[in-house]
Amino acid sequence: MRATHAPLPVQPKVLVVGIVPTLTWSVARSLVLAGHRPIVLGWHRSSPMQLFPGVQYLQWHNVRWFDDELDPLLVDQVEEICQDLEIDCVLPADYPTSVLLSEYGYGVRSARVAALPHHGLMRVLHNKWEFSRILRRLGLPQPNTELAPDASSLAATNLEFPIVTKPVDRWGGLGFQVHHSREQLEQRIVEGGLAVDYPLLVQEYIPGQDVGFAFLARHGQLVAHAAFEQPVRGSRRYFDAPRLRQYIATLVRETGYHGVGEIDTRYDPATDDYRLLEVNPRFWASIVHAAHAGMNFPDLLLHLDALPANVGFSGQMVPVRLSLFELAASRSMLLAEELYNSMLRARG
Repeated sequence: MRATHAPLPVQPKVLVVGIVPTLTWSVARSLVLAGHRPIVLGWHRSSPMQLFPGVQYLQWHNVRWFDDELDPLLVDQVEEICQDLEIDCVLPADYPTSVLLSEYGYGVRSARVAALPHHGLMRVLHNKWEFSRILRRLGLPQPNTELAPDASSLAATNLEFPIVTKPVDRWGGLGFQVHHSREQLEQRIVEGGLAVDYPLLVQEYIPGQDVGFAFLARHGQLVAHAAFEQPVRGSRRYFDAPRLRQYIATLVRETGYHGVGEIDTRYDPATDDYRLLEVNPRFWASIVHAAHAGMNFPDLLLHLDALPANVGFSGQMVPVRLSLFELAASRSMLLAEELYNSMLRARG
C-alpha cells in the first residue's frame, strides 16, 4: 500500500472519477495527450468512453444523492478500485466528485487524491451570490449584483437594464436569461417565463467579450494560468492577461485556494477592464483545448508538488481546435450530459 503523500512515479497510474460525462471525458483525454492511460470511474453503465483508445472505463455502482451531494459511502468504491488496480493518484473531474473527495477523500488510503480546495470553500465559491460577496469584500471588479429571493424583490430591482438573471448554484449556462427592459422582466415574472426558480442572482449586463481564466494554485499561490477567448466558434486562443492575473492572484491568496479552477469574466471595452462573473472550483469544459495549446492542467495538477512557483503562462498564443476524433467524442459525451442535466432538473 502506498502512503498517501509519497512522491508519485514519473508516469503515475491515474483514476479519473466523474459524474458529469463531458468533464470526465475532457480530463481523461487531456491525460491521454500527456502520455497517461487513465482509468475512468463513471456514472453510466454504458459510455462512449468504453470505445476510446487509451482509456479503461469502469462503472460507479449505487450512486445516490443526499441534499444535492454524492453519498459519502461512494468513497469506499474508489478505495477498493485503488487497491485492486494499484492506483497512484485519483483525479475528480467535476464539482460533485471534487466536493466528495475534498471532504471524504481521507477514506482513500491506497492512493493520493489530487490537490483540491477545502470542501467548505468549494461550496461557498459554487454559490454565485456568496462569490459576489467575496469579490465585494476584496474590492475585485464585478457587475453590479443583487440577490432576488422572490418575485417581488426581482421586480423591484434597482439595476439598470438590460439585466441578467441566473440561478445561484447551477453551471453550464443553465437558467441564464437576459432581460432587455423592465417591461419584459415583469411580463416574464407574471407569465412564468423565468427559466429557473428563485433565488436568482441578478446582475447588470456587461457588453463586451467573454474571457476565461484557467489557473492552478498551491496553498494560496498562483502557480500556472492562462486567459482564453473564443475567436471563432469551436476554437480557443490562450494568452497572458496581467491585469486579470492580478485579480485572480488576490482571490487565490485571500481564500487559500489549492488546486485547479476557472473564472468566467467579461472584458468591458467601455472601461478597458475585466469584470469577474463566476468561478468554477473544478475542471472546466475547454481543458482539451488548453492541452493542445501547451497548458495541460490535469497533468500539471498531478505534478503540482514538484512544480516551480512560477510556471505562469507557457502556452501557445495561436488559436487551437479539437481534432475530428475529439469533436466526435465530445459530441457523443454531450448527449450523455443532456441525460445528466435532465436528471438535475428532475431533482429540482
